[in-house]
Amino acid sequence: MLFRGKLCVTAAVILAVISGTAWAEFKPKVSTDAGALLINGKPAARFLTTNGLLPPADRAALAATRLKALIDAGLSAKSLYVKSRGSAGRIYAGETFICVATAKDAKENGTSAIALANIWVSNMKSLIALPPIKLSDSSILVPLGENRSVTVGGAAGGPISVIAADEDVAQVTANDYDRNIQITGLKTGATQLEVSVEGETVMLLVTVRKYAGKVGNMAFAEVTGNPCPSSTVGYAAVQAASRLAVHEAGAMVRIGSVDVNGGALGRSRSRQVDVNITVSGVGYIPSTSKTVVQVNNSLMPSETVRQLFYSNNPERLLKYQTLFAGKLELDKSTRLLFHHQNDMGKRAHFIVDIINTGSTPAMFRVFRGVSSPSINTVLVGYMATTAFMTDYKNEVSVIETVPPQSRLVLVAHKLKHNETISGVVEIRQMSGNPAYVKVVSNPLGLDNVARGDITPSPNPFVASMSEQVYSSPVKNIDTNYIVGRQWVFIPIGKHAVTEASSQKKLYGNYGVTYDINLRIENPTDNTKKVIVAFDPTAGLASGVFMINGALVAIKYAKPPNDYPLVSYQLKPGEERNVNIITIPVAGSNYPATVVVRS
Repeated sequence: MLFRGKLCVTAAVILAVISGTAWAEFKPKVSTDAGALLINGKPAARFLTTNGLLPPADRAALAATRLKALIDAGLSAKSLYVKSRGSAGRIYAGETFICVATAKDAKENGTSAIALANIWVSNMKSLIALPPIKLSDSSILVPLGENRSVTVGGAAGGPISVIAADEDVAQVTANDYDRNIQITGLKTGATQLEVSVEGETVMLLVTVRKYAGKVGNMAFAEVTGNPCPSSTVGYAAVQAASRLAVHEAGAMVRIGSVDVNGGALGRSRSRQVDVNITVSGVGYIPSTSKTVVQVNNSLMPSETVRQLFYSNNPERLLKYQTLFAGKLELDKSTRLLFHHQNDMGKRAHFIVDIINTGSTPAMFRVFRGVSSPSINTVLVGYMATTAFMTDYKNEVSVIETVPPQSRLVLVAHKLKHNETISGVVEIRQMSGNPAYVKVVSNPLGLDNVARGDITPSPNPFVASMSEQVYSSPVKNIDTNYIVGRQWVFIPIGKHAVTEASSQKKLYGNYGVTYDINLRIENPTDNTKKVIVAFDPTAGLASGVFMINGALVAIKYAKPPNDYPLVSYQLKPGEERNVNIITIPVAGSNYPATVVVRS
């Protein structure tokens, strides 16, 4: 049956919701079914044998008559108890005898008479105490547009009547056969249902809410690498799953467990990653689901970096501010180097974004080497450059998609006073309208984002483009060393690159790639050892190198010594080609020198 109408919510009704009932004294119903004693339609005791001249049905009828009289007189279920008499268990209410569990009854039930009598008493107590209406839930949360049901139990067994106080919030239907109420959420809000059976009433609170959001079941992500580390595979899977999440205003997407299912992912291989996501928010129903992400490790050619964004002015942060803003160009690889120390005497939130102001999605290939904050200004530069060079050597990158009018958080770290953050990030925009890179230091709490977050972009996006943008940040050097002749000294960071429009110079060439092709010859008649070394010419410095594809790093180098990077034993007449790739490390003192000697 369907009942819909309006109810005035009075104090008495509110009290009914709190207490769960609104009925007068309700007397349990006692009846029989053959040899069974029924209370409220459910068996409390079942007599299977005769007792004296009384068959089971008569025993049940006599017990029912006695119990009904006691109930009419105001029987308390607590007054029921078992008294042992010989081999029988006799049941009393106060001084009034009700029935007996005999030895023959006990034998039929495979137990003792006292135990059987105690079972019957327990059944009587629970059935006598059964309220007329007992709902499976005292309140229920119903998703908007979905159905939920509440079971109607209790001693009253007649037709169910239900009325919604606000029929616009929920539609309700009573089902007498299945003994339940079906509730459909029509509009967000709350209403009360008045549930009545046989003149007894109970109130049910119904709240209708939207889900905070939903997430798709299948997504795809793209990475590169030979191989791609499992941490990068997991990050790419999370990014792809998060892009599928659609959420209501004010709701938040939170990542749960991520099952990468293995180690590094080989080139041209694929793997399915399970990502558990919860979307939640105040006033919404949380939604938790598992998204399966297929991560593909694609083969992409390496590209020469075409421009350098240099974020180091100011190096020491004395206030919250925008530190750098630059415009990306389609299919033009851009390297961002940042190195900043918090000297404000309070914490700062350091953030690097890609901002897509266009009306279509934009795709980016991102190489990333970022340090954790540290008070050691040399160490952070070393850690960032080593991480970048390691990934660059192995071609490890993530293909990121940024929706229209949105931003992608590449870096988000909270800096304590005196801590420094350093990083080398390389970005190639693959599609979409030209986007922007922005570096800021914010007060804590102003912009609570983390790496990988995608949020709406500022509208309109307003920022002054920074001057320190350097084109062609690659220096190619070809040189020879002949054993027995003068040592070769290759300066790193000595000859500053220049920004074209303002003639601003990048002293130290931090972030610039040095690609050195060294040819070594041994014209002598003896085997000679040739050493390639790092000379920290200008002071304490780190050096990070790829030498013939192998990563070689010097964490701390102090003048006046040089530090061997690699050595070769050249036989008489032998020649050898050595490729050396390096980037001047932020936080270190450059220029420095690569020395080739024997």
